Amino acid sequence: MRNGREAEASRLSLVDALSREERRVLLAELDAVLACRIRDIKLTGRLREIYRAASWRQRSRTIRSWLIWVSVFSVCTCVLDFLQDPKMFWTSITMRAVFIPAIYGVLIWVWSRPRSGFLEGITLPLAIAVMMLVAQSLGSAGGGPIHERYLTGGLFATSTAIVVFPMRFGWCFAATILDLGLYLGFSLTNPMVETRVPLTLTMFFTFVIGCLVPARQVMNLVLEHAFLLSLRNRLQAEELAAVNAQLAILADTDGLTGLANRRAVGSRLTADWTAQAAVKGAVGIVLIDVDHFKRFNDSLGHAAGDACLIAVAEAIRTTLPEGALAGRYGGEEFIAIVPDARPRSLVTLAERLRGAIADLRMPHPGLGEGRHVSVSIGVAIAPAEGPSSCTDALVQIADSALYDAKAAGRNRVVAAWSARGPEAAPADAAGARICAA
Repeated sequence: MRNGREAEASRLSLVDALSREERRVLLAELDAVLACRIRDIKLTGRLREIYRAASWRQRSRTIRSWLIWVSVFSVCTCVLDFLQDPKMFWTSITMRAVFIPAIYGVLIWVWSRPRSGFLEGITLPLAIAVMMLVAQSLGSAGGGPIHERYLTGGLFATSTAIVVFPMRFGWCFAATILDLGLYLGFSLTNPMVETRVPLTLTMFFTFVIGCLVPARQVMNLVLEHAFLLSLRNRLQAEELAAVNAQLAILADTDGLTGLANRRAVGSRLTADWTAQAAVKGAVGIVLIDVDHFKRFNDSLGHAAGDACLIAVAEAIRTTLPEGALAGRYGGEEFIAIVPDARPRSLVTLAERLRGAIADLRMPHPGLGEGRHVSVSIGVAIAPAEGPSSCTDALVQIADSALYDAKAAGRNRVVAAWSARGPEAAPADAAGARICAA
């Protein structure tokens, strides 16, 4: 399975290297091409490049297979040449057992890795020329009717290459002309055959082999069409997945601040509670509220209020440690979820958050000259014991601590266990108490 995925990735490496916008452009090109009839499909530019790279493995396998099996068959038919005429034996060994395997071995090497379009295309005429040259050499060695038989056999063998080799029309047409031209030229060297015979046979074979070229092109078009459909399906699936991923992010993101929204906060809190329950850890909550935010809005307007919330959100985001989540809990209220928390480190973090926002030194005209935006923070923590629904009680405890911070004069941090007395300390105490709080 892994090798299959790696092969697929290497086949479409040109597509994988494209940006999302480039893939959209490519998808539009595919739609335009596939809107045509199959017989009118014409791949140009980037699509031709992508198809050649993607289809190379299959094309290479097909062509190399033909070259290998023809080479093996050629060596085996040395026996038939000897039975035809013993005096052909050494010519047969030289041409069939040495010349063809050597030249076809070079062509197999050419197809061992992707090459230029010209180098790949020229292999078809070369394969045909070699086969017809061998037929001419053996036919001349045998002489008489053997010459004609071998040329006809060579023409038959090379016509299979025209069908089998998945080449573009230009190369197939050139290979067909070369094939028929060599057949006619070599046939005319046989002194025992009247000129009209090779001419007549060449005309006949022109019609026969000429039918193979359009057949090959139909096969090419079908393969190209199937590839284009497959590529379009892949690009559409990737675009859909990207859109869905973006929608999922948007569904969990506050549109103003870019922090997690209340829905995402709830999901994350439940997930962290479950994860900490498995390792007997604790979950900490930090609730942050911008002090006198209504006065800020009334003094400077909602646009300035939005800018204030964005700045506060960024300060929270950059101050939180890795693994913690910052979210907008509603209006001017923010929340931070800190898994695997400890009371002292949680209070320290809350003080850092309060200080980071104070360091913004945003003027607060609603509080008078020289006053700046500040926040009040409530902190709560509990061992992750009991059902995940206990998280609601934990948030309520943090909210009560936040209320105490506001009541105590704002711009301060209050921990729930210090506000409610020693009996509320949750760090090493029974966390089940929060469900009843």
